[in-house]
Amino acid sequence: MSTKLLSDAQLEQLDNFLMSERTPGETMDIEMLDGFLVALAVGPEDVPEEEWLPAIFAGTPPEFDDHAEADEIFGLIRQHAASIKAAFSVNRRDNPGENPLYVPVILSDEEQDENWQETSGVYWASGFFAGIEARSAAWDALLEANEELDTAVESVLALAAAAEGDLADTSPSDEVGAEPLKLLNAKERQERVAELPWHVEDIMYFVLEEKFGKVEQVKREEPKVGRNDPCTCGSGKKFKKCHGA
Repeated sequence: MSTKLLSDAQLEQLDNFLMSERTPGETMDIEMLDGFLVALAVGPEDVPEEEWLPAIFAGTPPEFDDHAEADEIFGLIRQHAASIKAAFSVNRRDNPGENPLYVPVILSDEEQDENWQETSGVYWASGFFAGIEARSAAWDALLEANEELDTAVESVLALAAAAEGDLADTSPSDEVGAEPLKLLNAKERQERVAELPWHVEDIMYFVLEEKFGKVEQVKREEPKVGRNDPCTCGSGKKFKKCHGA
């Protein structure tokens, strides 16, 4: 299985299928899928494919034109999962560079919705929560034992709430034992999205520490990627116009 990151064209192809009429209404889009797979990759327990793959489609198989299309779509999903897992591998953790281990896929609706920044990251954080829920007991135990981990997870899950009452009854932070989610304003939301790669890395190291004891977290001397710096994906666009959008 290839661990190469999906290209923009492949991500768009996969998202188009996930959001098509041939998939169940509760199917994850590419942003939510990305958050879901990242949570599985940095989580305390492995989740087998036969469990997480059906969850993408809310447990209901999608409709395919033929076996070739099914193989292609499932192949893209598996490659995306493998690339994320590889990004957080031991080899990558032990040899950090100036860039984050992984830059989350956050969709931008700049051309379709002038208020898109008010909900930026909502689906990603919701997907991350779904990944936590896949092993809720294991996560709960770690969160109760490590306050820093609890704070880091809350920083991510805060993106899931876009308006008052959105998650009043089923708030992710309530489920994992943290304080109720604090709504972020547009500026705070964009800053949180830009910081997301490092919040995820913090979560990864805290989980490893709880599982295996104190883990040496290599501190980067280089500055973090700024909003006006070139995006780390190599697209040539500014970070704020690409993965930082």
